[in-house]
Amino acid sequence: AMCKIATIRGIIGGFGFINYYYTLSTLPLGDATTLSSLYPIITIFLARIVLGEEIKPIYVVAALMSVVGAALISRPSFLFDSADEEDDRGHGRPPTLGYVTAMVGSMCASGVIVLTRKAGNAGLHTLQLLFSWVVFGVFFSLLFGVIFGLSDANQQWRIPSRQELPIVLGICASGTVGAFLMNYAGRLVPANLAGLLRSSDIFWAYLLGMIVLSEHPQNATWLGVLFVCSSLMLVLLTSND
Repeated sequence: AMCKIATIRGIIGGFGFINYYYTLSTLPLGDATTLSSLYPIITIFLARIVLGEEIKPIYVVAALMSVVGAALISRPSFLFDSADEEDDRGHGRPPTLGYVTAMVGSMCASGVIVLTRKAGNAGLHTLQLLFSWVVFGVFFSLLFGVIFGLSDANQQWRIPSRQELPIVLGICASGTVGAFLMNYAGRLVPANLAGLLRSSDIFWAYLLGMIVLSEHPQNATWLGVLFVCSSLMLVLLTSND
């Protein structure tokens, strides 16, 4: 049973990452971020079905606040006027597929959170979950890398340049630490609560954008930050168990 849980979790996690990165490379950043932030709501209901966790009204409210906050921060083109937003995709991929992969990615993220909690209940170790994720993540990366490389010359495999290598290594290092912490915590925390806490990633992303990239948020962004922070405080203050 434990091997089955780890395998399914690895498959969903690996496939979800492919959808996530494809979404980012296909859609405007605001659209991709907002649609990829729907998983807290999905997780609440999926956790009820798979784990039998209680659907607390306060969690539903917090999830909706988190999604609204994510929309205000990322300002998706389907909600805000983005005529001045530069479209840097330029590689002819159909946007419709990007929206599909965004929704699939959100469902995969919810599945990962729920299965991680199920794995914790079954006694799986954090490193077992990470190993499963790595195996299937590499598998799907190679598979889709070959497929995209055959269909688009710009998507073929290549060795990162000396300028790109530090960025790639930084992504690998931070991603590894983040994956370990997410799997470790996800085994111990109820799935619906884990989904809500993880939704704070958009807040940290824009905070780092301000510090590292010197980005200047708009007024709506600060309102979105308030929504996200309020949803987290709401969850933390009402989670006595």
